[in-house]
Amino acid sequence: MGIKETEASKECVDAGSERASRTFQRTEDNLQIKPAAYKDLLRNRDFLLLWAGQMVSAIGDWVIVAVLFAFVDQISGGKSYAISLMMLAKFLPAVLLGFLAGIIIDRLDRKSTLILCDICRAALVLLLPFAGNLFFICILVFVIETFTIIYGPAKDASIPDLVETEQLTNANSLNMLTLYASMAFGTAIAGSIIGLFAWLARVNPGFFGQHVDPNKAAFFVDSLTFLVSAYLIFRIAGFKRRPKEERVKMTSVQVKRDFRQGFDYLRHQPLTRIVLILTLTCFLGGGTIYVLTVGFVKYVLLGSNSTFMYILTTLLFGMMGGSVMAGLLKERIRKERVLGLAIAGFGSGVVIFSLITVRWLTFIIAFSGGACMGYAIVGMITLLHETLEEEFRGRAFATIQVIMRASIFLSIMVAGPLADLINALGRRVGLSPVSLKVIRIGGAYVGDIDGKTADFNYLLNGPQLILFVGGLVILAAGVYGQRAFHHYFGWKRHSPIFLRSRTVSDEVICETEQGDVEEAPLLFGGGSGVGEASENGAK
Repeated sequence: MGIKETEASKECVDAGSERASRTFQRTEDNLQIKPAAYKDLLRNRDFLLLWAGQMVSAIGDWVIVAVLFAFVDQISGGKSYAISLMMLAKFLPAVLLGFLAGIIIDRLDRKSTLILCDICRAALVLLLPFAGNLFFICILVFVIETFTIIYGPAKDASIPDLVETEQLTNANSLNMLTLYASMAFGTAIAGSIIGLFAWLARVNPGFFGQHVDPNKAAFFVDSLTFLVSAYLIFRIAGFKRRPKEERVKMTSVQVKRDFRQGFDYLRHQPLTRIVLILTLTCFLGGGTIYVLTVGFVKYVLLGSNSTFMYILTTLLFGMMGGSVMAGLLKERIRKERVLGLAIAGFGSGVVIFSLITVRWLTFIIAFSGGACMGYAIVGMITLLHETLEEEFRGRAFATIQVIMRASIFLSIMVAGPLADLINALGRRVGLSPVSLKVIRIGGAYVGDIDGKTADFNYLLNGPQLILFVGGLVILAAGVYGQRAFHHYFGWKRHSPIFLRSRTVSDEVICETEQGDVEEAPLLFGGGSGVGEASENGAK
């Protein structure tokens, strides 16, 4: 009798769990799975190889950017428009081909796709030193970036295949930490490579001085990073292989069908829709940082170009810290409860940064804001990993890449001219800036720029005003995100944010007669069960 009851109870739990998984997305937080430590994750050989490959490849990406700036400036004779055209070629593939890249990722073997992307990028980078004019450089950059927008989402979509569900947050934390570290150190590595060959030219002028251009030599070293990444990925054994019977020939009709199915899925899946909206608004607002912070630092804070680089590096280190924090706090904090607050924290940081004039405070705010955004990005990616269906994963992450790059590109194209327009309006209006202790509204710089006298000592300062508005956009996105996550997950307003350690078996109560599964009050911190959460998620 006891055995029958046990078997019946098990069947009830299995049936109820299956039904619940269809109506409510399974996450580590609502199931209270005890997370693995970073050291346990790094014992996973396949993930370690993927992470190492990503690290090497990401450094290669940013070395290319840094070396290209110097190389394009060299062959164009210092013309400013050349850099703009090169950056246009870098951003366009994501805007034009991003969703198609997602379809390719979902249809082809991901391991082969990653290896092919690395090998092709290695070969194309080797061609860059021999491009004699800006036109061919832009074509090569466009093609290299096309393989990059396939590589990134394919790598992101592969993570759930290589790690356990409870390790997803730590895996995403390490991945984002690697990305920010490559951004922070990629330019330094590029400078070191160029500096090494310049030093060799002085040591051995007979060979290196006459036959080796430091800028061109850096491309050959960079090509090796992609080959190393391809080799590391080749050694991974845990990738899921699509059975032959499930493989569909890539025809124009099939591509259109996949596009329509993927778009409908992303549009109707509530959590994915929330993340896409947050990504769009955050990067539209945050994209202004790329363009206008250097002008703000110089014309409002009266800092130098090195001050701008220090602030940007501080922001990146903050994002690295936030990524690590997401992994360390995942067993203590319900991430869905604080993601909107973290985004709002980043927006508030941008708003405050645009107003204060105390130099050391700007570094604290840059680090704190970066930490909030780093935490939010890891949390949102983890939610997607936990909820997306495998067949749509590539298209989802490719769409996020499209939104991120298109938003930054739009900010770059609009923010600069708009800031110049506001500066011109400020000079015409002629109002003086306002200073209130640590806060300053308006510009401060009066001096020489390129041999001409420039005056920014007016109330209306373009970089400051657009940074302020960009921060408000991010802040509004955080408020929207907090409300949207509350609506989706259905937590009670006074339910606790902090987690209590419980096992999955302690949470499940089964009524054998009805086959219903109910969750204990700990699920969302007080009384909201699977049914309630699924109703909220379906709205």
